[in-house]
Amino acid sequence: MASKKFESFAQHLRAALSDDAGMLFDFQLQLMTREIAEGWKAFHAQAVLFKEILPDPLINELGRQHAVENLRCEIWRDRDQMVWVGFGQLGSQYRSSLLTQWSEHPETLAEYRNFLHVGELDTGAAPTPNPLDRTANAVLRDRIETDNQHWWYKTQADTTDWYVEAAAQGVLTPPLMVRELEPATPVRDMSVALADDGPYWKAVHQARWRRVMNATEFAVFTKPDENLRLMAALAPDFPYAPGLSTGKRLIFVQEGERALAWALMVDKTDGSTTYRYPPKLILISREQTKKLKDDDIIFHNVIGTWFVSYTSGARCLETELLFHLPRSRRLIEFYEPYVRQVLSHAG
Repeated sequence: MASKKFESFAQHLRAALSDDAGMLFDFQLQLMTREIAEGWKAFHAQAVLFKEILPDPLINELGRQHAVENLRCEIWRDRDQMVWVGFGQLGSQYRSSLLTQWSEHPETLAEYRNFLHVGELDTGAAPTPNPLDRTANAVLRDRIETDNQHWWYKTQADTTDWYVEAAAQGVLTPPLMVRELEPATPVRDMSVALADDGPYWKAVHQARWRRVMNATEFAVFTKPDENLRLMAALAPDFPYAPGLSTGKRLIFVQEGERALAWALMVDKTDGSTTYRYPPKLILISREQTKKLKDDDIIFHNVIGTWFVSYTSGARCLETELLFHLPRSRRLIEFYEPYVRQVLSHAG
């Protein structure tokens, strides 16, 4: 970490959040519900579908407990372990006796229910099925075989169509290029299992729209200019910090006087040629003057860190910022009492 004086703060903040991990989980649910109500279904398409078709309880106490333990793992995961390492303790400083017990004795999860994390389902989409929510797995497989409905392909179609609808909110970039599809006729390939017949299910669950790649706008995802322009227009409270940024990592620091500052980071330091979305919400020192490195990050958001992201045109950048900027501000509001509490105890 850039400043040793913040190491103790970071540990105490993690401890406070870990103690209240149940509150983080509850807030995640509240935030998702609010975003869906505001018209951002494209970013929660699977949850929307599962909430509609799975039986109650969508989350039981065992499912909630499992999610809370995994949140604690994320809270204590070091920044250099944030590359995908799996769901659980791997790469985290947190050691959960519950997660260990459940891993060693999976039969103890037989009654598990959590529509937000059902595991790797035995419905053709997972290369190595390992369902956590066995009720969800049974219901979704039954829908394939008896109702001619495949949850995965339905989710993909809904995501596409809802994303196109959400993109219509943008006004700062050229409209998203789309093509309306002619209805397709589903034809079964009897040489493959029903659950695995991808072309058939794509026709059954056909999206209305197909996004068209605008090659003339691809540079907006590889060069910083459009990110800087849109952030200046949509988030003037997060001005660009050129002294902390590089061509591969753009840093936008929230205005304020406190020694600690919330920031949004858009980067491609994983070797990608394009900037990665969503912007990462991080906590850094306002005293930082050198280019921001991973070790300089005091805390990173752990609530909902993966969302669908497209590179079809500049409108995709605007659409995703329109979703993620209000979300980031709400996350800051949630985290702030914990930050202030730890700061006050540090004296």
